Amino acid sequence: MEWEVEKLAMLSDISSGITLGKAYEGPDTIELPYLRVANVQDGYLDLTDIATIRLPKGQVKRFTLEVGDVLMNEGGDFDKLGRGTIWQGKIPLCLHQNHVFKVRTYRNKLLPEFLEMVSQSPYGKKFFIISSKQSTNLASINSTQLKAFRIPLPDLTEQRNIVTCFSSLNKNYNTETTELKKLQSLKTGLMQDLLSGKVRVK
Repeated sequence: MEWEVEKLAMLSDISSGITLGKAYEGPDTIELPYLRVANVQDGYLDLTDIATIRLPKGQVKRFTLEVGDVLMNEGGDFDKLGRGTIWQGKIPLCLHQNHVFKVRTYRNKLLPEFLEMVSQSPYGKKFFIISSKQSTNLASINSTQLKAFRIPLPDLTEQRNIVTCFSSLNKNYNTETTELKKLQSLKTGLMQDLLSGKVRVK
């Protein structure tokens, strides 16, 4: 009951990325990597395929990501909508395109890790689906809708405790999931051996 509920616009700076398609040339431009919707997964970043773009040097600061920025997809398939993933700075001077929102939280009010958890939760996913503009198999949100995202807001100490607890449980879950996949693979191999006669059943 003591938690507040605030719109995301009151807890962060939200900005869109660089628009593709414009051709810039000359000594006052620079070519830099940028993140696309495909790079922003649910809870992690896929950095195996990074595109680059050339832009005026004067625009670099505006679109550059900082460690702790929460990235949210503007649109795509329903499962890609609003994904919340934290930028960890693994690529120096990396930008983001206009279909990926950059959310820079006010750290004295909202931890980026807590926002990431809220956006990935059933509550967050439901908000993005309901608020989105939808077409066949695709959905999109705009900055106005994202700014209206209502965040349940405990104090910072409780946010940190929740993040620590969730991170521990998530680590255990991932460990158990990996072990389960190994056992399932082993079972499949054993069944093939039995059915093919490589191993006799007495």
